[in-house]
Amino acid sequence: MKDKERENGGLTDENGATDKSAVTDSSDKGAKGNRLDKKKLFYLFSTVGLSAFFCAFYYFAIEISTLSPSLYYFFPIVMFTYMAVLTVLIFVYIIYNRGFSRKGVTAEMLPDEWSEEKKLEFIENGKVRLKRSKWILMLIIALFFTFIADTFVMYALPEIQKFFS
Repeated sequence: MKDKERENGGLTDENGATDKSAVTDSSDKGAKGNRLDKKKLFYLFSTVGLSAFFCAFYYFAIEISTLSPSLYYFFPIVMFTYMAVLTVLIFVYIIYNRGFSRKGVTAEMLPDEWSEEKKLEFIENGKVRLKRSKWILMLIIALFFTFIADTFVMYALPEIQKFFS
């Protein structure tokens, strides 16, 4: 009996009968899970690539501004542009997703006067908005990482260098 349960993934009833639908469902989820993992990897590598690009341009701006007195103001322009773009993107992301007021909402939480179709449309609209705004979130994370890296280089790295010297 134990061997049979192990063989079927523990999906047997008290008579030893196997629930084939449960076995089929779990195998379908495995195939779908691989596709989702590829999407997550794509978003991860895209975010890392954007972060590398933004950091490289940011530090390029620092180097350019130190080359000549006439280029001294190039870096502050880039820095404040990054800050402004990051701030605008954060506001756009929050406004587009309507303050995340639709996240985690169930049909029971919505007004009783609404039809079932309207409730489902409301819930689905919130999910669609979150999916559509992933590219904004990738830019936010990349720009935010740039400022974290700059803060690390400006404040933590000198302290670490002092510690080891």
